[in-house]
Amino acid sequence: MNDTDQASFPNPNISGGVNTNPNSLVYGSNMSEEDKYFIEQRNIILQDVNSTMDSILNGLNELNISLESSIAVGKEFEVVTKLWRNFYNGTDPLPEDQDSERDDADVDMTNS
Repeated sequence: MNDTDQASFPNPNISGGVNTNPNSLVYGSNMSEEDKYFIEQRNIILQDVNSTMDSILNGLNELNISLESSIAVGKEFEVVTKLWRNFYNGTDPLPEDQDSERDDADVDMTNS
């Protein structure tokens, strides 16, 4: 472990500062081995959590880019979709009641 990879935690010996080196952390000259072990394990766990969060963030960024490109491809097909929709709407047979309305509309258009 190097000092730059360590998670930061408050140091009561530095007013308002944050110390990233666990070896320089001194809560008192009578720190027990259990306290030292606890601090060491806490730093390891914090480092693991930090790297996991970075991994999750990178994964979400990749997902976002993938979704944006999928949406962009979908938008490129909107024009083609509208063209085919118009084609199919023009070739659909009309029900009998709408068929007579279409004939009436055709007649009205020719009379104008």
